[in-house]
Amino acid sequence: MLWFVTDPTPYDNERSRYSREALARLVLSDRAVGLSEAAGGLAVTRYDTYTGPGGRVSEALQLARGAEGLLARAVVYECERGSSWEDIARYLGVEAAAAQERFAPDLEQWDTAFDVPYRLDETGRKRIPQLPAAAYDPQNACRRLDLWANVRLSFDDEHAVSAGLDAPMDETAGPARYEIDGWIWRRNLDAFLGLLSQYIGQDPDDADWDVVASGLETTDDQDPSSWYSYSLEGVSHSLDVRLANAVGSDVLSIVVGGADSAVLRLRIDTVMAAFSAEAP
Repeated sequence: MLWFVTDPTPYDNERSRYSREALARLVLSDRAVGLSEAAGGLAVTRYDTYTGPGGRVSEALQLARGAEGLLARAVVYECERGSSWEDIARYLGVEAAAAQERFAPDLEQWDTAFDVPYRLDETGRKRIPQLPAAAYDPQNACRRLDLWANVRLSFDDEHAVSAGLDAPMDETAGPARYEIDGWIWRRNLDAFLGLLSQYIGQDPDDADWDVVASGLETTDDQDPSSWYSYSLEGVSHSLDVRLANAVGSDVLSIVVGGADSAVLRLRIDTVMAAFSAEAP
């Protein structure tokens, strides 16, 4: 059984700064970056000998399926910006009616997510957003995608993604915009903190992680006052890590602040994504 929630949250207030067109474009950007990263991994040959027969076909198939998802997001965006089905169908090589029928479920899902933005999980306590992550938390998506474009595409523009939206990032913002937030599986915490320490030149011991584990015991990510803070002091950077349990799950919510290097921020964002992607 699913429980649906319509009560607003702070994320909703922030998201209201963006039009649906801008949110759809942000989701398209996010999908494009994900597909780009996956395609880049397939270009590497060093580990081919460890791949079973047909393995690279499997990876290419996943990319093809990802491209289908990217196409659906592009169609949703074009509809939001006012493109007609004739405009869209011309590039697909089909009739307008066929294009509309093909992508009707994607548009329906997109529309429904705005009407009913959340459902509750099986415990009845945690909200599950129905919007894609980039549309649910556009400020975080803008920071992450701007960073990706700045580092990976060598754009001399700190706002290459967000500047084209109708609610661009505040270019006068201070260090707070360098906070990276997300989540990881709880069992990956030691490895996550270990990599952060390595990135900044700190040499911690196991006792440090025991302290963090103890501090996490009474945290709840729905209660900001209960979050646990831990500082990592390295030879090159200092990071402030804030953590909390997502009660009723094996997930930890995390915010990492203080990364004043674009390369370091990209590393942190990448490792956070890696430790949240693995199935529990």
